[in-house]
Amino acid sequence: MPTVSIRAHGTSATRNQTLVNPETGEIVKLTAFQPPERTATKGWTVNVARRNEQRLQQVDFDTIEGVPAFVTLTMPAQQMADVSAAMFHSWLKSWLRYMKRHGLLHYYWILEFQATGNPHLHVLVWLDHTPDVLEQYRALRSWVNMLNKSNVGARQQGQIYESIDLGGELVVDGETVPAHPERVLMYLAKHAARGVAHYQRQLSNMPEDWQYRSGRVWGHDRGLPLREQQDYETDYPTFWAYRRLVRRWRVSEAQAIVDSDRRRAAVSQARGCLRCPRPDISPYRGISAWVSAEVACQLLDAAVRGGDDREEE
Repeated sequence: MPTVSIRAHGTSATRNQTLVNPETGEIVKLTAFQPPERTATKGWTVNVARRNEQRLQQVDFDTIEGVPAFVTLTMPAQQMADVSAAMFHSWLKSWLRYMKRHGLLHYYWILEFQATGNPHLHVLVWLDHTPDVLEQYRALRSWVNMLNKSNVGARQQGQIYESIDLGGELVVDGETVPAHPERVLMYLAKHAARGVAHYQRQLSNMPEDWQYRSGRVWGHDRGLPLREQQDYETDYPTFWAYRRLVRRWRVSEAQAIVDSDRRRAAVSQARGCLRCPRPDISPYRGISAWVSAEVACQLLDAAVRGGDDREEE
């Protein structure tokens, strides 16, 4: 049966494949037949990007305590070959320990790979106080010093620390984003999903260690407040109606974008999110969107009541 999943800031509708034990007739999970094989993490994949996005959609931003800030940590592109994945993650752990000694309450980090294969570490932090300029400088300097001690020529100018002043704006990777933790992470999640192709395309040019054991590419502290995902099994007519309603919502959101070029691209993407040339796959294609749980529930109620006029592509 299809399943609609509703999270604090997002929703998805997917077709679940029901597996039946041929001997007992019981519905079972795939792992009952074939236990999952533990494999090395190979950086960004479509599934990794999806799990990151869904976890971000569970974050309960309203209950997170602390003063938010956005940090970007980098390393020289020309020295990528000298840095193993283990070294990079060791630096990350050390930097987070430094921040915890200086008031870090919560964090969420995303390791983004540029088209050149150069890693950028984006970290959203929540501190127990508002740091002054000197504290911000020292936080970035601690990262630079770690890399310099390992003979990696990181520069202070390449690191960024930005306070998140609610109601203002931030510039993230050249894009202007509303200054709110949810909006910043939502942008990073979408950017990471788009960057999967960059990462996979550049994988063969990376050191062997990064190719076969990159380690995790996103993570957060264990105490980060999360809201539980709600799953609802539906029939196919409801599933199809819900997909159309979510698509309509995405189109409406895209049409509200101020920048004309971005609006045009977003509207085109939203309108085509359900298009599929294969008739055997099209009826079962899933959909996902960044939308509040309240709106997602309203859309699901409308789909159940048959409140969809079946407007197609």
